[in-house]
Amino acid sequence: MSCPECITGSLHTGTPVGSETKIGGVNAYVTGDEASSRIIVIGADVYGWKFVNTRLLADEYAARGFHVILPDFFSGWNVPLWSLNAVAPDPLPKSLLTRYILAPAALFLLVPFVLRNLPHQVATLTKIASAVRAAHPAAAVGYVGFCWGGRFAISQNALFDASVAAHPSLVKFPQELDGVKGPFSLAVAATDKGFDRAKAEETEKILRGRGLKDVEVVVYEGVHHGWTTRANLADETQRKARNDAVEQVVHWFDRYLKEDPAPSEEPVASEPTPAVGAPGPILP
Repeated sequence: MSCPECITGSLHTGTPVGSETKIGGVNAYVTGDEASSRIIVIGADVYGWKFVNTRLLADEYAARGFHVILPDFFSGWNVPLWSLNAVAPDPLPKSLLTRYILAPAALFLLVPFVLRNLPHQVATLTKIASAVRAAHPAAAVGYVGFCWGGRFAISQNALFDASVAAHPSLVKFPQELDGVKGPFSLAVAATDKGFDRAKAEETEKILRGRGLKDVEVVVYEGVHHGWTTRANLADETQRKARNDAVEQVVHWFDRYLKEDPAPSEEPVASEPTPAVGAPGPILP
């Protein structure tokens, strides 16, 4: 986990249009057509299920024809929002309060967060996946995870019909690649300290070497870890990369979330080093 960048980014504006409910006894934000046969489960970053950025992102997926579920994987114990920019670079000098109290406190918070939540994540995700499939037996179910949640798009890929990992953190590499059994897409920032271009290219090499055809790796230039959920939308490069990542997720699930998913006959074309902020080719 590249700690400072896990709690760095911008707060987005907008009003989420979904609602709150419980899925398998777990609190969740749900949005989109409940009758849809294509469901996306989101694994949030450390800011959790109430983070407005992630809820707005869920609404974007829902607007493309998916039913989207954003569960509370942390039982309400997410990193507080005040930490978002405590350690972020800033062209203006930070206050003494921010530099000497808030910034160290924000980084310190990640330690108990990891210790408290990590042991329960697989059990919670398994419970959610089972509840969703029980309630929607004819649906195809995908999973997209960001930062903290991205790890489980790798290790728990087999729980779903397809998964996408966006700038995953805390991945046991390469051991957890053993969890990838089905369609898998990966989005990383080229210089992400936790999962950079080299590790992404090695991931693709390993998975394809095992005979997996439905694999896609996209490397984004000019952005940092966390850009998919916490991009500065006033920055053209970050905004474009964030929107391109939305398209990567939507195209992947358009391809693989079907009521009767069938294996792909041809490998998905991928390009590990696309132009700045642009995803590699995605077949229709």
